[in-house]
Amino acid sequence: MPIVKKLVIAPFFLVVFSILIYSLNPLFSSYDLIFNISLNTLIQLLILSSLILLSSLLFVLFVTLASDWKLILPVGILASTSPIVLTNPSLGLIITVGTLASLFLTYLTLESSLKSYLTFQPAAVLGPSIRHLSTLLVIILSVSFFLSINKIIQEKGFEIPDSLIDTALELTSSSLPSDETEQVTLPQISPEQIELLKKNPDLLKQYGLDPKILDTLDKPANKTSTKPNQELIKQAVKDQLQGVIKPYLGFVPVTLAVLLFITLESIVSFLTIFIYPLLWLIFYILEKSGFIKFTTEMRPVKKMVV
Repeated sequence: MPIVKKLVIAPFFLVVFSILIYSLNPLFSSYDLIFNISLNTLIQLLILSSLILLSSLLFVLFVTLASDWKLILPVGILASTSPIVLTNPSLGLIITVGTLASLFLTYLTLESSLKSYLTFQPAAVLGPSIRHLSTLLVIILSVSFFLSINKIIQEKGFEIPDSLIDTALELTSSSLPSDETEQVTLPQISPEQIELLKKNPDLLKQYGLDPKILDTLDKPANKTSTKPNQELIKQAVKDQLQGVIKPYLGFVPVTLAVLLFITLESIVSFLTIFIYPLLWLIFYILEKSGFIKFTTEMRPVKKMVV
């Protein structure tokens, strides 16, 4: 196979992997993404997971078509060094080492599968390597996230995002009855009756009522005064949660990293179901276009006869 065919997937892999690394900068600079429950957050996680899975798919396709470690090794090294340029150098070095090790392990396992299969079925031969590389990349990103967030918390401390408090208060308020259902219907008293009661306050005292209540009957109810101040409630809830978390502050970075790993791994696992038909379609197009071809071989089979 000409060298151009062997390297045709390499540029696509390098571009997608570079986009993946560049998109990690907002994630490494804040932990708000873990707590923010919104449609935008879900879209960001879907994009990040899709880039992880697509990078794994393109690298496995590149290794399959190249089949030469002299071509695979330079491309793997070039991709692994991109984090040093596109992210924080100290953090990028860790991602570089982890990525290089992951690509090397994937190459070894994939090469073994390519040499041992009997009938080439893209999903069966390439699918496991794509899943394994995706998991390794998620682990690398989670470890890098832990290191970056741990440094941020040590320097600036940990503060629960306002978005999480707002969401909790909204869910709580939605489960409570509305103001209209809580309002009490007061009996209608005419101005003449109010004046009569003011002249005879002893009548109210007999029923345990303060005569001063008469001054409020002819005034409109101040609805705003009956509602609790949302900002005060929000701050009180936030302070209480901060006090609960403070003794366990050292476990916060680990917890956030585990949450990130579970979230990304779950989304990647879900998106993997689309990889199998995509693999079939890719090799179908490559075969029909004449880019690749399949041959049938007759191999001797050793059987036992008694």
